[in-house]
Amino acid sequence: MRRFLFILCAVALFASCGTARHGLGGADLNPDEVFTVTDADIANETLLINNMIKGEWKYGGPAVDVSGKNLLAGVGKSIAKSKIKKKLKKAFKKVGLDKATPQFTFNNDGSCVMRLMGVNINGNYNYNPDLNQISFKWHGIPVNAQLKRDGKKKLHLTFEADKFLKLLSLASKFSDSSSIKAIGKLLDNYEDIMVGFELKK
Repeated sequence: MRRFLFILCAVALFASCGTARHGLGGADLNPDEVFTVTDADIANETLLINNMIKGEWKYGGPAVDVSGKNLLAGVGKSIAKSKIKKKLKKAFKKVGLDKATPQFTFNNDGSCVMRLMGVNINGNYNYNPDLNQISFKWHGIPVNAQLKRDGKKKLHLTFEADKFLKLLSLASKFSDSSSIKAIGKLLDNYEDIMVGFELKK
């Protein structure tokens, strides 16, 4: 009987303590308040993400990523990337991509400037570091790309081949440039290829 009374008192005491805790602090744990995401939260997070790539970046050379299978799998993939890079380096030089510095400028407010072949293209960007993806909008034209950070002073920015060629045509005063056509023919020989720029601080 005494044991039963002791257990009953303990349960009552625990319940009263729980009620007291709830009465004192329960109001501070309102789920609607705890998990509310404000515009300020989003702005701060965006600023933090943009800080990862903000600033001026110079052209360091062509960047290539091959995702194809079969002949490009394994060792063949790295060999193909190396060959494509060498050919693109010469082609980029003919087009004059190595003359513009800085090549890209990313600003905290989401605006950016790309300099290609003597032309400045102003636009906006949205960067997702978790997926290594960046979305651009130039003159109302949306373009998606892959953006991978290589340490603090290098970026690898690559586009799907057809989008990259459109990008060059957008920047070129002569969209039928023989050099751009040569790049197009080179890229036609490979499937599932991403091509772009290696950028450095």
